[in-house]
Amino acid sequence: MNISEWILGCIYPARCVVCDRVVGLKIGNLCPGCAEKLSVMEGFHCGHCGKFIEREEDEYCDDCRRFRHTFEEGYGVFPYRGWVKDSMMRFKFHGRKEYGEFYGRAMAAAGRERLGRWKPQVIIPVPMYRKKERMRGYNQAEVLALSLGKHAVLPVRTDLVKRVHETKPQKELTRDMRRKNLVRAFTVENSAGSYSRVLLVDDIYTTGSTADAVASGLKQKGVKSVFVLTACTGHGF
Repeated sequence: MNISEWILGCIYPARCVVCDRVVGLKIGNLCPGCAEKLSVMEGFHCGHCGKFIEREEDEYCDDCRRFRHTFEEGYGVFPYRGWVKDSMMRFKFHGRKEYGEFYGRAMAAAGRERLGRWKPQVIIPVPMYRKKERMRGYNQAEVLALSLGKHAVLPVRTDLVKRVHETKPQKELTRDMRRKNLVRAFTVENSAGSYSRVLLVDDIYTTGSTADAVASGLKQKGVKSVFVLTACTGHGF
C-alpha cells in the first residue's frame, strides 16, 4: 500500500463486503464473524452458463436446456441472493468500489480450475455506457476485471469493447426484450481478433443476454472462444 492509498484509506476506510462495517485499511477484508458465510460458494453449477442448480445430475439449468448461448462456457462464484445481493447493490450503486478487490480475488480462487482449462489470453470487462459510468464514478465490471487480472496474472483490456448506446435496465425486461434491447449496443475493435480465447467479466449473470451480445461481437472480429466469469449468478433450477 503506497502513501496515497494509505491516506485515502484513513479518509474512506474499507468496509466488510458482507455486513458493510469498517474493517480498517486493508481493502478487500471481511469481518471475522462474516467469513463463515462464504460457504455459499459451494453448490452445483450448470455445465454451460455456470448458474447454481439444485441437483448435480441435472447437468444444465432450465435456460441452457432451452436456449443456445454464443459464449462457450460460464461460471458464477456466488448465488445472487441474501447478503450477496445486498453487497452487490452497495458495490454498484453506493460507492463501495473497494468491494471489487474481494470479489476479484474470490473469482480468481473459485475459478482457478476453469481458468486453467479455458486458458484465456486476455480479460475484457463488460463495458458501461460512458455517461452512466461518469454518473456512477466507475464501471464495476472493470473494477472486478482489474482485480481478477492481478490475482490470476492475466492482462486486462478495456479498450476493445465499447458500449455505444444507452439501453433500458435489463432487470426490467423479459428474455426476448433483453436481447432486442442490446442490438447494436456494443462495438468491438478489429484488434480484438488478435486474441483467440477471451474471458468476459461482469458482476452478475442472469439470462446471459449481455454476455451473448458481447461474445457475438467478439466472434465477428475473429475471436474463436469466449468464456464468462461473474462475481455472482442467478439460480437456474
